[in-house]
Amino acid sequence: MDRCVKIICCYFGDRRNIHNTPANIIDFIKINIENEINIDNGINTDVILVNNDVGNIEANEFLNTYDGLKTKNGKIIVEARENKGGSFGSYYYSFLKYKDDYDYWFFCEDDVLIYEDGYMKEFVNHLNTSPELGFVALAPMSSSTYPTHSGGGCGLTSTEKFINSRGIEYITNTLNSFSPNLSYGELEANEVSFTNLYYSKNYHISNHPNFSPLCSNFNLHGGQKSHYKPEYANLKFIYKVGF
Repeated sequence: MDRCVKIICCYFGDRRNIHNTPANIIDFIKINIENEINIDNGINTDVILVNNDVGNIEANEFLNTYDGLKTKNGKIIVEARENKGGSFGSYYYSFLKYKDDYDYWFFCEDDVLIYEDGYMKEFVNHLNTSPELGFVALAPMSSSTYPTHSGGGCGLTSTEKFINSRGIEYITNTLNSFSPNLSYGELEANEVSFTNLYYSKNYHISNHPNFSPLCSNFNLHGGQKSHYKPEYANLKFIYKVGF
């Protein structure tokens, strides 16, 4: 039976804009976790909340209360680690620790709430439509200024394709190279490489053909608005970013 895991990187430090201050993100993550408890993913799915710990005691204690909680399709696991490498440090850390336990991996940031029942199974099904498809991206794919990649590194891959696209040695070395509190420019470079690496091994990445790569509140996010295309109008919204 296929085993899927969703990795959600949680960060309770200062944010780049006023809409995601630590207090606000706690409120949003509470809603996000309730969604993870009740949504039907259509496939066995555990959720790993990775706390990139910045010493926010209130947030740490709140997050730890969810460890071991049952969901509709699995359970919640809470991990804590030093804040090295941002989301991508969390992704690589979790993969190395749990790579033998799961077949599919959905990587996600803490301000992204996916509310569509069955989306996880749909992403798995789409990934398996082609051996050359390495990653199913949730967000718009950017290729104008930077090499082609998925926004935020959010989306689904398999254990096999993730390893084939970069190798265990690369994952280990990259994780060990991260320093605390990376600059936004450094995080941006990691965001690009995280999904662009699939191309180096002759994979490609794509969005799901039935779901909009834009969040339902894309008009509130300049980066998403810039990716709008008329053909998205007939696709279903399945997630939102922030409140």
